[in-house]
Amino acid sequence: MIEPTPEVLMLNIPTRRPILTYILLAIIVGIFGVQLVYAQANYPRPEPITGWGALNYARVVFAGEHYRLFTAMFLHAGEVHLLFNGLALWVFGRSVESIFGTARFALIYFLGGLTGSLASLFFTRGLSVGASGAIFAIFGAEMVFLYRNRELLGRAAREQLQSLIALALLNFGLGIFTQVMPTAVAIDNWAHGGGFAGGIILAWFIGAHFRLEADSSLFGARLVDACRLSKTWYFAALYAAGLAVLTVYALNALGG
Repeated sequence: MIEPTPEVLMLNIPTRRPILTYILLAIIVGIFGVQLVYAQANYPRPEPITGWGALNYARVVFAGEHYRLFTAMFLHAGEVHLLFNGLALWVFGRSVESIFGTARFALIYFLGGLTGSLASLFFTRGLSVGASGAIFAIFGAEMVFLYRNRELLGRAAREQLQSLIALALLNFGLGIFTQVMPTAVAIDNWAHGGGFAGGIILAWFIGAHFRLEADSSLFGARLVDACRLSKTWYFAALYAAGLAVLTVYALNALGG
């Protein structure tokens, strides 16, 4: 007796061009290029990174320069810092934006990045720059996508998720190392953790979650995104409102 061979279903997840990822990469590289030109023109004076919009605790809390929570996401402390963040944005940004779409990617990137900035402000209370908080947000979103769609995507997705968990643990471990050992630059784990948590929360409620639905015109089934932004926009709005409330609370608590 011959056992029937299990049917293999080929899934083609709809994707879009990751335009915003390319724009963000161009912006952060362009800003860093301007910083280098400025530094060379004013050599040997040190580059005033605070003046460019770095997340400076005293300036934000006591001088009311709240915009630094946002502008710090576009600045980097050096070539290596920019290289690692740019590479991570290239890899995870393209992946998340192509599947989630530009609108959801933008919400996760910027709201997650602001969550990281707020965590850094409240717990680090120093000087911080970098797109890492926002990048950790889309990193977390990638992990949520793989987990929630693991049944459809199969073993490869589960293996990739395990690899991403290991990478996250490695990054946080490296951040702890730079905090306890004397190094030239300390990694801001609070910014990373805040962005990572924000990305996971947002992606869980507004990220792409596909399911199969019957469709006689397409050989019996089609992939449908159950979390389209038209259905889940209210959660992004609630998250943004909650983040605004937390920011006001943090500023009042720190300034008082």
